[in-house]
Amino acid sequence: MLAEYRQATEQHRQRVYSFAYYSLRAKEDAEDVTQEVFIKLWQHWQKVDHGKLGAWLMRVARNAVIDHVRKQRPAQANLDHYADVDDQAGRSDEASEIDRQIFKDQLQLAIKSLDDPFRSIVVMRDVQGLNYADIQASLSISESQVKVYLHRGRRKLRANTRLRQLFDENLAQKSRANQSHSGSDQRSANDKGNHHG
Repeated sequence: MLAEYRQATEQHRQRVYSFAYYSLRAKEDAEDVTQEVFIKLWQHWQKVDHGKLGAWLMRVARNAVIDHVRKQRPAQANLDHYADVDDQAGRSDEASEIDRQIFKDQLQLAIKSLDDPFRSIVVMRDVQGLNYADIQASLSISESQVKVYLHRGRRKLRANTRLRQLFDENLAQKSRANQSHSGSDQRSANDKGNHHG
């Protein structure tokens, strides 16, 4: 039993952790939730349907995340996360790397701010790439409900003005970078042509 438990832990740990991290945005909290999930797995090992272990673990992870959020003070948590973004931005030299990191952080904050089940479904589908059947089994809702909630969750993310602004800025920077890059290619091609003349 111990060998099978260890194998299950190794197989599913990363998925449980990344779900918890995207939901909570704090490494320590995600590690706590992950540990809690695998303690529950050990306690319920005999009763769990091992054919549906992934779905069972995601359901337990989601419940553990909800419990964790209830225990936390949301305002303080948000302040901490914004401070964290500033720290990361201050440490990095590369402007594009900062932009990417800020966008990623903002996206994670936006996902975290979604109500459940929108948050869980967006993380499971768009971050972790779970199929509809797995999500349906994890959340005990129909596939059509999963699709409806996913659509609404994505719409809420698109409606996030800060996220939209960062996304548009990123696109504008990329297009400027591409234009200047193609311009320098054109100049170097012209220079080569002139040398042969």
